[in-house]
Amino acid sequence: MTVAIILAGGTSQRMQEDKANMFGGVKRLQRCLQEAGLERTVVLCGGEERRSLFEGEVMVDPPGVESLHGLLLWLLNAFDEGVLLVPCDAFLLEKEAVQALLNNSPKGGVPLDEELRRQPLFAHLPKGVAVHEGGQNVREVMQHLPSIDVAPHRAAFTNFNQPADLQHPRLKRHPR
Repeated sequence: MTVAIILAGGTSQRMQEDKANMFGGVKRLQRCLQEAGLERTVVLCGGEERRSLFEGEVMVDPPGVESLHGLLLWLLNAFDEGVLLVPCDAFLLEKEAVQALLNNSPKGGVPLDEELRRQPLFAHLPKGVAVHEGGQNVREVMQHLPSIDVAPHRAAFTNFNQPADLQHPRLKRHPR
């Protein structure tokens, strides 16, 4: 079994707004993940002050974990099942893309986006998967996981980090 973890920890400094509310937000992602067949979705909300912003199963980031890569290592130990990471800015994620990733990564992996870049914040991490625990950032923690080509669903694994990224042609189909 795999639990989807939606990473919704706070307002993006580069985007200058809370990505968890954009393009259908976390609610859209929860629906998408359920439609893809995932029975459990947890929203990792950041601080306690954000808990009430979300519905369903919501967890506050653990005390003492101050980096994203530290948070990912904590997640692997905190759950008894495998983990599928989903950043809250997965504005193009669709159930077919989730299914393609899970079906093509039985031993775990990191999907590739449209430009064939690894997107570790969308990683599939089955229980017991080996990651580089000494990694100093997310990319290093995930470096040993295979890259998963999810063509024709690569666009679904696009990150949106700054306002200029919102010019992506596929976003024009989605209401903001």
